[in-house]
Amino acid sequence: MVIYYSLKDEKIIREKQKARKLCAEYNEKVNQKNFYDEALLRMMLKKVGKDPYIEPDFRCFLGSRIELGDEVFLNHDVTLQDMAEIKIGSNVNIAPRTGIFTEFCPKEKELRKQKMRYARPVVIEDGVWLGGNVTVWGGVTIGKNSIIGAGSVVTSDIPENVIAVGNPAKVIKKIKAD
Repeated sequence: MVIYYSLKDEKIIREKQKARKLCAEYNEKVNQKNFYDEALLRMMLKKVGKDPYIEPDFRCFLGSRIELGDEVFLNHDVTLQDMAEIKIGSNVNIAPRTGIFTEFCPKEKELRKQKMRYARPVVIEDGVWLGGNVTVWGGVTIGKNSIIGAGSVVTSDIPENVIAVGNPAKVIKKIKAD
């Protein structure tokens, strides 16, 4: 599914402002008071499962299109650019400085001049581990229990129970299913 929108859309601008405010408040509480405010996460995100653990400086664009399963761990400096839905399953670990980016610029020059964008959803299934500095593009599904090596760029679907590395990420090894 592809979603087109304009960066000039007032509704999107308001949603981004709300998400920035809530992200800043959440990050400040963790940094200054060591208080992981789950209520703020629930106000910001579409769905939050049991026992989320999100380190600062967490960033999202809208928040309203992000779903987290149970026991999700997002380490420092994770960015979720949710102009399309981002669904993260249960028991997922995401290492520092990882980004999930759903947004793309159109190839057509005139659409770029009009500040038009499009977005594709991302699905991270249960038990996935994303290493540090991983980039995940929109339109990608990463299968259950897979591991993405540090620094990898995921541009296409990754099957379940594999290790994938590189730019673009390629499967290098199957791992035992649980």
